[in-house]
Amino acid sequence: MRGRLKYILYFCIIVVLWGTASYHYKTGMAYFALFTGFLMLLPVSLIAGINLLASEKRTILEGLQGKKKYLSESTDRLKEIIQEKKYLEKKLLDLSNLYIITKEMSFTMRFENLFATLKNFLEDNFSFSKLEIILTKEDDNVSMSYISYEIDGKLKGLIQPPERERSLIDFTIRSKKPVFLEKKKDLSDFGFDESSGNVLSIPLIARSNVIAVMLIEKIGPDDYDRFLILAPQVAMQIDRISLFGNVEKLSITDGLTDAFLRRYFVERAEEEISRARQYKTCLSFIMADLDHFKKYNDTFGHLVGDAILKDVADILKRNVREIDLVARYGGEEFCILLPETDKSGAYIVAERIRKEVEAHTIKAYDETMKITVSMGISCFPEDSETRESLIEDADKALYDAKRCGRNKVCLSG
Repeated sequence: MRGRLKYILYFCIIVVLWGTASYHYKTGMAYFALFTGFLMLLPVSLIAGINLLASEKRTILEGLQGKKKYLSESTDRLKEIIQEKKYLEKKLLDLSNLYIITKEMSFTMRFENLFATLKNFLEDNFSFSKLEIILTKEDDNVSMSYISYEIDGKLKGLIQPPERERSLIDFTIRSKKPVFLEKKKDLSDFGFDESSGNVLSIPLIARSNVIAVMLIEKIGPDDYDRFLILAPQVAMQIDRISLFGNVEKLSITDGLTDAFLRRYFVERAEEEISRARQYKTCLSFIMADLDHFKKYNDTFGHLVGDAILKDVADILKRNVREIDLVARYGGEEFCILLPETDKSGAYIVAERIRKEVEAHTIKAYDETMKITVSMGISCFPEDSETRESLIEDADKALYDAKRCGRNKVCLSG
């Protein structure tokens, strides 16, 4: 509007000037009318041209704005596609790594090998400061016992989990759901301090039972979901190894007493004798027989007899080291292999067992009774250098104890 007024003002000024000039120079009305008509058309043409140019400019600017907007939207979409591509590539890599570690774990048949394999994978692909896998075991259908494999820069092997973790472990087992602690109050409620950063507790479930708990401290921001994906695979491998261990144990242990079977004992005895011969060390055999067991069996029945055997086997296992072997040799007869133990050391062990059996009261099916045990000892290489001879020598010493009145320990030789 302001532009048009400007042109009208210019037109009025020119007409006045031209009229003044015409009057002064007497040019005539015809020229004045012609020039005035030209001047009247000139602003209209100029305004039309300017309007046309302005319209074209607006069209061009609008087109440029549209293209700029389209280009911006296309750029944003391209960025989104690139981000989605990176995300999918990362997911694909995670799935690929998960397949690889699952395959590697499936080749292991022992917990120590499983967790060594898992340790390397976790340290290469996950961010955390400490990780524990706590294996659970129900004792006597009443209490829960725990044993833990800890990865803290180094695989520490089987250890007892710290007492402060028990409440979180119990809560995870009961809820059967992951628990993530990040706030200071939540951490302190479960016995953790701020130095833990955050704590993720995941139940490892197999066949609807919590067989272990995975406990992770200072977990990385992108690893929460990845740990949840990994957990079922670890649970499956733990369950598989546990089942294998149970089957293996059933194949080498007596179902009643949980002592080793005679066949397994013989195999291990041969190995230990070879090792003792190679390293020039000694080992001892103890043969043990329950006194008057047949009388208890006949008087009270086989169920009571089984209870007697179980109690005595428990006493034998309680009084030997972890490296020693206790086996049910046959009927009411047990044998004990003591590596790196001479005859005097074996005698101390046998006497300790004899006294505990004598003092022990057996309660079974409303019956209460006491029993004694006689034992014979032989030693490698002092008495003999073959398994057959060592067992025979220990057996002879056992019968010497029987002949001397039972409830005694006798040495061979």
